[in-house]
Amino acid sequence: MKIDELAKRLGGIRPAGGDEFRPVSEAELCSIEDKIGTRIPAAHRSLLRQFGAFAFHGRSVNNPYVYFKSKTQLPQYITANDLVLFDFFYGPTQQTGPSGLRQQINFFRGRIPETMIPIACDGGAGEICLGIKGNDFCKVFYWDMANEPLDQETYFEDYGERMPDGVKRQNLYLVANSYDEFLDQFLLGPVNS
Repeated sequence: MKIDELAKRLGGIRPAGGDEFRPVSEAELCSIEDKIGTRIPAAHRSLLRQFGAFAFHGRSVNNPYVYFKSKTQLPQYITANDLVLFDFFYGPTQQTGPSGLRQQINFFRGRIPETMIPIACDGGAGEICLGIKGNDFCKVFYWDMANEPLDQETYFEDYGERMPDGVKRQNLYLVANSYDEFLDQFLLGPVNS
């Protein structure tokens, strides 16, 4: 899906974390990619280079809500009528505030599987993650912070054994099989929101 079509459908695009769009520079993207050990998938990389941190306007100032549907069922406390609230995409490094992609990658390192990076938030206790490696490449996931697994050390202290591989993914939900599919799943909130 083209970003201009998506923006039109969702009331337009606005900068997040500031008053103007601040695209992510090629140098910063390359630095992030060096840190994560791979390139960010092209479709998302393009939006970072074009807009930086951004959100959608929604229906109006009084109804700015934008949602997405998930391919898999998420817990009821996350959804409203099977829709997940979307807040904004992360962008360039910020001096203050939560909208920097680099800051989010650093903050969630070791917590989110190494095959993905956080790219956006839901405004609550959830991260929207993009697969960057292996079988997760280009897939989009919802990472539920409310059910975050223990870290390796705490798990060992509590259970006396190494954490099984699947435990690290127990709070992950597949949202879309591709980045384009994810963008296609966006929609405006109900008129009465």
